[in-house]
Amino acid sequence: MNILHISPYYPDIDTNHAGGVCMGKEIETLRKWHQVYVLTFAASEFDKKLEEKYRDDSRYDSVAINRWTRLFHVVTEPWMPNYFAARSSFRFSLKLIQAVKKYKIDVIHGEYASMGQYLWIKKIYPNIKFNLVEHDMTAQSYQRKLRNSRGWRRAYIGWQLERILKKEKQYCVKADNIFTFNHKDRRLIEKHYGRKDCKVLNLFLGIGDDILERTVETGKRERGSICFLGQMGRQENHQAAMKLVRIAKRVKKRVPEFQVYIVGNQPAQELKKEENDFIHVTGFVDDVDEYLERAQIAVFPLMQGAGIKMKVLRSMAMGTMVITTMVGAEGIDEAGRVIELAGTDKEFAEKIEKYLGDAEMAEERGRKSRDYIRAHFGWKASEEVLEEVYGREQV
Repeated sequence: MNILHISPYYPDIDTNHAGGVCMGKEIETLRKWHQVYVLTFAASEFDKKLEEKYRDDSRYDSVAINRWTRLFHVVTEPWMPNYFAARSSFRFSLKLIQAVKKYKIDVIHGEYASMGQYLWIKKIYPNIKFNLVEHDMTAQSYQRKLRNSRGWRRAYIGWQLERILKKEKQYCVKADNIFTFNHKDRRLIEKHYGRKDCKVLNLFLGIGDDILERTVETGKRERGSICFLGQMGRQENHQAAMKLVRIAKRVKKRVPEFQVYIVGNQPAQELKKEENDFIHVTGFVDDVDEYLERAQIAVFPLMQGAGIKMKVLRSMAMGTMVITTMVGAEGIDEAGRVIELAGTDKEFAEKIEKYLGDAEMAEERGRKSRDYIRAHFGWKASEEVLEEVYGREQV
């Protein structure tokens, strides 16, 4: 079987980006049984570095886009949600047709709802199957933005949400198979779009069994320290980081040794201005795990966004206890069995102080978190789902 993998940015198993890691693992798994080719967008400086990495691999091809090409399609395709129109491309469409013809493609494996717009390829090649991976339900993310918006912004988001609901439903209904990364999104897609046969993949954590098995000694953790991880260019992460800054100022008054590490690429100037002797904004780092190993607690005051949170899973897999909101815990541990749940600034501050004051209790929570990840989020179950859909051939 020949498979064409299409995505809105480069898939790579060695990146620090959750979606890229998972896409890379899917490709690695499918290549054990089939021929897999990749067509993707190069949308950022990081994508361009990966483009160089795969330049000599004939199985990879990409289309460069920038803010001007995205703006052009947003303006000229008003019937599309802006979020999806930003991944419209004449060149991508042409390369898609060429790849299907050249490699005699049997199945297209599309990542994210935005790639559903290329389902039109089935009109040209009716025998092709088109499978879609919903990394999160896009409509839910916009519904949350709507609840937290006012004035003209609320009107704009409401307008976009109407289009997303229409288009995302269209893509989910027409795709041959739908995958999600958690049971919550599967239930939402069934409820809103009527698709009752979604298959659930586990998120690949991008770490080996050695990390799940090892224990970070209590003495190795920096007393009084917490960390936050995230792609800071995303609004929901910026909002959560600013909330954490407010919380940190409350905690510092009662915990003199308190230190906060906000780790992630593209932090906004508003956030960088908050740096001081106990709030550290790192920007991009090569290894986020060293911050998870150092911190007593990973804290994620997320109020927006949708889908399962890779940063929460990774923190738990490293044995670092997590304090987060219901948004951060959804699809992972919404009952709060191993995650400590909080909502208001006051609740976060109280729980941070509680666990910083008892290192042994925090370590125990971290150990239980790691055991929980080992039991519920292994990739083997995902391999079985992919094999069920794609079958197994000798490559």
